[in-house]
Amino acid sequence: MKTSNHRSQRTSLGFLAAGALALAALPACSKSDQKKVTAAVTDSYEDSKAAMAHTWDKAKDYTFDKRDDFRADAKALEAKMDVHLSEVRASYSDAKASASRKAAMAEVKNSETDFKEKTAALGDATAATWDSAKKNTMLSWDRLQAAYYKARAD
Repeated sequence: MKTSNHRSQRTSLGFLAAGALALAALPACSKSDQKKVTAAVTDSYEDSKAAMAHTWDKAKDYTFDKRDDFRADAKALEAKMDVHLSEVRASYSDAKASASRKAAMAEVKNSETDFKEKTAALGDATAATWDSAKKNTMLSWDRLQAAYYKARAD
């Protein structure tokens, strides 16, 4: 991956972290300030989402010789998703959650575990198993992303 792409990913991650901190301070802000912070966090989220999609589209073409780059991209996506999931978990209360929200959070947990396992398994892939390992990781990512969006919507 190119250095400029790493910078944009780190920048997006930084914006997400700053947005999470800003959201924590929302109750102390005026309504005007709350709207500004919410807009900034939304923009940061959209930037991060676009960076993730770009990274993954590029990753589809990685050969076995570029497996280290693919694994690095998968780890970067994992780190970004960890930030997003921490925000979802922070707003989650098992005692107050509906049955569908509980199911969505359970799916997040299961799909997150699966993605981390698939990403770790990339290190064991051989030239003969590379395409399968890469495809399984990408499918697992799609599942995690869908679970995240469902949990976020509930």
